[in-house]
Amino acid sequence: MPRSSLHMLVWSEEHQHYELQTNGQVQQSFKAEDEEVWQGWLSQHTSFAFAGQFGHVSAIKETRARGTGYWYAYSTHNRHTSKRYLGPSNRLTLARLEEQAQLLTHSDTHPDSSQHVVHKEEVTTSTPLSPDAARPALPLLASKLSPPRSPATLVERERLLTRLEAAHTHPLTLISASAGWGKTTLLSSWTRHSAQPIAWLSLDEMDNDPTRFWSSIITTLRTIHAGIGETAFMLLRSPQPPPLSLILITLLNELATYKQKIVLILDDYHLIEEAVIHEALLYFLDHLPASLRLVISTRIDPPLPLARWRIQDMICELRDTELRFQQEDITQFLIEGMGLPLSEAEVETLETRTGGWIAGLQLAALTMRQHKEPAAFVHSFTGNHRYLLDYVQEEILSYQPMALQTFLLKISVLTRLNAALCQAVTEEADCQPLLEMTERANLFLIALDEEQRWYRLHDLFRELLLAHLRATQPELIPTLHLRAAAWYAAQGAFQEAITHALAAANFSCAATLMEQSAEQMWLVGEARTVHNWIMLLPDSVLHSHLRLVLVAILHLLHKIFGVPEESRLEAQKQVEQTLSRVERILWNEQDIILTEEERSQFRNRIRMFQLWSNANKAIQANDMAQLNVLCQQMQSLALEDDIIWQMAPLFLNVILCMNSLADFDFLLPTLLKAQQLAKVKNKRYEFLRIGQWLAQVYWETGQLHLAHQTCQEMLQLLASEGKQALSISGYLHLTLARIYWIWNQREEARQHIESVLQYAQTWQNLALQIEGYHTQLLLALAANDLVTAANALHGVERLTQEKVIALCPPNVTSAQVQLWLAQGELKKAEDWASHYNSIDNNIGTSFSLWEEHVALTHVYLRQQRYTGALQILQILLRSAEAGQRDGKVASILALQVIALVGAGKQGEATQIATRLLRLTEPAGNIHVYLDAGEPMHQILRLLSNTLDQEKQDLSPACLSYLSTLLAAFKQEERIRQAGHPAAHNNQPATYQITSSSKSEIYEPLSSQEKRVLSLLVEGWTYAEIARALIVSPNTIKTQVSSIYRKLGVSRRAEAIAITQRLDLLS
Repeated sequence: MPRSSLHMLVWSEEHQHYELQTNGQVQQSFKAEDEEVWQGWLSQHTSFAFAGQFGHVSAIKETRARGTGYWYAYSTHNRHTSKRYLGPSNRLTLARLEEQAQLLTHSDTHPDSSQHVVHKEEVTTSTPLSPDAARPALPLLASKLSPPRSPATLVERERLLTRLEAAHTHPLTLISASAGWGKTTLLSSWTRHSAQPIAWLSLDEMDNDPTRFWSSIITTLRTIHAGIGETAFMLLRSPQPPPLSLILITLLNELATYKQKIVLILDDYHLIEEAVIHEALLYFLDHLPASLRLVISTRIDPPLPLARWRIQDMICELRDTELRFQQEDITQFLIEGMGLPLSEAEVETLETRTGGWIAGLQLAALTMRQHKEPAAFVHSFTGNHRYLLDYVQEEILSYQPMALQTFLLKISVLTRLNAALCQAVTEEADCQPLLEMTERANLFLIALDEEQRWYRLHDLFRELLLAHLRATQPELIPTLHLRAAAWYAAQGAFQEAITHALAAANFSCAATLMEQSAEQMWLVGEARTVHNWIMLLPDSVLHSHLRLVLVAILHLLHKIFGVPEESRLEAQKQVEQTLSRVERILWNEQDIILTEEERSQFRNRIRMFQLWSNANKAIQANDMAQLNVLCQQMQSLALEDDIIWQMAPLFLNVILCMNSLADFDFLLPTLLKAQQLAKVKNKRYEFLRIGQWLAQVYWETGQLHLAHQTCQEMLQLLASEGKQALSISGYLHLTLARIYWIWNQREEARQHIESVLQYAQTWQNLALQIEGYHTQLLLALAANDLVTAANALHGVERLTQEKVIALCPPNVTSAQVQLWLAQGELKKAEDWASHYNSIDNNIGTSFSLWEEHVALTHVYLRQQRYTGALQILQILLRSAEAGQRDGKVASILALQVIALVGAGKQGEATQIATRLLRLTEPAGNIHVYLDAGEPMHQILRLLSNTLDQEKQDLSPACLSYLSTLLAAFKQEERIRQAGHPAAHNNQPATYQITSSSKSEIYEPLSSQEKRVLSLLVEGWTYAEIARALIVSPNTIKTQVSSIYRKLGVSRRAEAIAITQRLDLLS
C-alpha cells in the first residue's frame, strides 16, 4: 500500500484561499489563479478530503492497469452515499471541485435523488432466502463495544492514568505485556475518567476476517458519531468488495471531516493473526487523521514498524515494567482491598517474588484468605508461574464448593458467557447464582455489561482452568464445546456455533452448521470465512458435504465476472485448489463408498467446472463458436431438479446469444422454464437473476413492453426483499434505461443510467460500468450532448483495459466512430473506414464485428456512398433476422431508408418504412425514427400525405403510431429552435433535420401540469412543489415526466427554454 500522507483541502473564509492540511497541519495554500501550482501538487498524490465553500467530498484517484488514473468524488449525507466522476488530474481544477461538491451536496438532499444513491439499509441488511435462515442479533457485539466493569478491589493508579493522557497527542499508544498485568483494567478505568470521547472494541479470534475486523472498527466508531464510515461500511459488506486499500482511503477521508477528537481502543489485539489485517492497520495508522487516536492493548507486540514510529515520536508505550504493581499498590490491594493482615516486609517480599505481576498477586491473595497464617504463605510462595496451576487447584478451587469448582472448569471453554449459555454447557438447572457466587468470590469473573448479563473469565484464569480440565478430564472438553455449539446454533449465531464445533473436533457437526448458514454468509460477503471453514474439514467429512463444497466453488466463480483480471485469476486459483481436493476425495480414497449414481453426479459437476474454465477462455478470446460447443456440453450436464447447477450454462448461453447474434429459439423458453423452477423451489436469488436475463432477452428481441414489465416486477421483488443493492438491480436499471431511450423518454432514461453507474461504482462491478457508460454514450449522442458522450467513451476505454468479462461488451472502435461523426470529425472516421477492403459475410457470428460494420455503414452514408452502404446493410439485415433480433432489424431498416432516400429511390424507401412501421408499432419504438433524421421524416410525411397502396395496408394502430412519430419529429424541431442547451450548433449532427416549420405542442398540457411547469420554471424542488400542491413527491415526479414527454425534452433546462420560447404559460 502507498505510504503518502493524508491530506485535506479546506476553504478559509478568513484568508479567502484554500489551505492544504497534512495530518492536521497547514502546509500550503492555493488561490483560484494558482492552477499550475495546484496541478503540480495533484500529480503527486492519490487522495484528499475537500471542504470547499459549497460542500465537502472525498477525492480518490483510482489507478488502472494502463493510464495515469482518474479522480472520483465521494460524499455521504443522511445515510446516503454518492459518487461522481471528476476526470484526469488535468481536468480537476479548483473550480470543478467546488462545482462537484455543490452538486453532490445538493443531490444528496434532493427529494428526487433516491435513484442515484445507495441506502445504508440496502447494504447492511441481507434478507435470508427462507425465514429459518434469519440470524437474530445477540448482545455479544454490544458487550464488545464497552469496557468491562472495574473490580471492587480496583487500585486507582494516578501515575498510569496520567501517562495515558499522552494518547491524545500521539497517533498510537501501545500497551504491551503478557497476561495478568492489568492492561484491560487500566484502560477501563481511564475510559471512565476521560473527558474526551473514547470508543472501545474488545477483539476476539473471529475478528481475524478482514471484513469482520474493519466492520467492527466502523461500528465501534459509530458509538461516538452515528454517521461515521457510511461509504466504507457499505463497501465492506458488499458481495464483491473493492480492494481494501480503497475502502480504507474512503474511511480515512470520512474521518478527516470530523473535528471532534476520538480515541479508539483495541483490546486484546494479540488475538489478531491475519497478516492482511496487520498490513491494513499499518496503512491506517500511517494515514491517521488528527481527529483520531488509536490505543492498542496486546500480549505481544504487533508486527508494526514500532522502531520507526519511536524515532518519529508517533507512539507512546506502556509495558510490564510500568504496569507492575509497586509496593504502595500492593499494600492498597492486599491490605485495604482484600483485608489481609500483612506487614510492610511481607508486602515487600510478595512484590519481589511476583515482580509486581498483578494476576500472581491476585492468586496469592485468594490463597492467603484460606490460610490461617498468611505470613507463612508469603515465605512459601515462589512466584514461579508454572507453579500457579497447582495453586489454582490446591489453593483456590479446593476451597470452593464442589458445585462451583465443577462449574468453573466446565465454563472455561467459553470466551464469553451468560447464564443461559452456562446452563446449556454445564447442564446446571440455574447458573445465575453460580455466576454471582463466582463474582463475589473475586474469581476473575469480569462483567461485560452493566446489567450483568454477559461475562468473561480473566484470560489467564480461564487458561489455567482449561489446562487443569485437559489434565484431569480431557474427554469432557469436546462435549462441552458441542453443547456450546448447540446453544449458539439455536440462537442463530452460526459463526460462534461453528467455532465451538470445530474446537470440539466434531467436524460433522461443524459441516452441518455450515450447510445451514453458508447461504446467509455468502449473501453478506463472507465467502472467505466459509471457504476457510471448509478447508478445516477432513476429507472423510467433506465426502458427506461435497455439495456444499461445490456450491462454494460456484460462489467463488461468481467473482470472475465483472472484476479485473487479477481478481479473476485469484478466484480461479482457489477454484482449482478446491477442485483438486474434491477429486482426490472422490477417486483416491478407497474407504469412501459412493454409489455409481453419486459418482456420476459428482463427475458431471466437476466436468462442468472444467468446461466453465474453458468457457472463460473462449469468452476472453471472443471465440463464440467454441463457446457454443461448451454451452451445449454444459447444458447436458445440468441437473434438472437443482436450479443452482442450471445457472452456469444458462448464463453462458445468455453471453453466447448476446455476443454472437445467435437466435433465441432455445434460450427464451429455457429461461422461462428455469425461472418457474426457481419459483417452485423458493430460490429467490436464482429467480431474480434469471428475471434479469429474461428482461435483457426481451429487450434484445424487441419485446419492449415485456422487458419493461419484467424489470418492474424484479425491482419490486428486490425492494420487498431488502436487496436493492444487488448487482441485479444495476442490470435491471440498464435495461430500463435502454427501453426509455427507445421510447424517447430521455429524462427517465437518464435517471436509470445514473442508477446503473451508481450501482456499478458502489459494487465495483466493472462489467456493468462498461455497459452503463456505453448506454450513456448513446443517450448523449441522441441529445447531441457531445461532452457527456466523450466522457462516457473515455469511461468505456479505460475500463476495457481491465480485461473484464462482461455480459455484452460494447465495441469501443464503433463507439469512437459514432462520436467522431457526431463531432464532425469525418476525416478521422474516413481514415478508419479506409482499412476495410472487403466486407465479412460472417459478421453475424460476432456482435462486436456486427457493430463495426454498422459504424462503417454510417461512414458510408456520410460519404454518400449509398450503394456500398446498402450492400453492408443487406448482410447485416440477414444476420439480425436470422437471430430474431427485432431491435437490430429495426435499426438496419431505418438505415436502409436513409440510404435509399439518398440514392433517389423513394419508392423502395417507402416500402422499407412501411415494413418498419409494422415491425416497431407493437413496441412503440420512437428513437429509431428520430435517429434517422430528415430522410426518415420525409418518408413518413410522404406516407401520411398520400393514399397509396402502402398506406392503405397499414392498420389503424400503425396509422395512429405514424401520427405519433410525426409529432415527435415536430417536438425535436421545436427543441432545436428553442436552443437546446446541450446542442453544439457548430458541430453538425449525423442526419440533421432541415425543416423550419412551427406548430403547437402535439399533446396539450393539463391545468395541473401547467401549475407544476410554472413552479419548475421558478426553480422549485419536487418536495416544495408537492407541499404547495398538497400531493406526494412521487406524484410530482410522475407529472414532471408527463410534461417532459409532451414537450419532447429530457431536462428541466430544456423545458424552461421551450416554455419561454413558445410562451406556454401565458
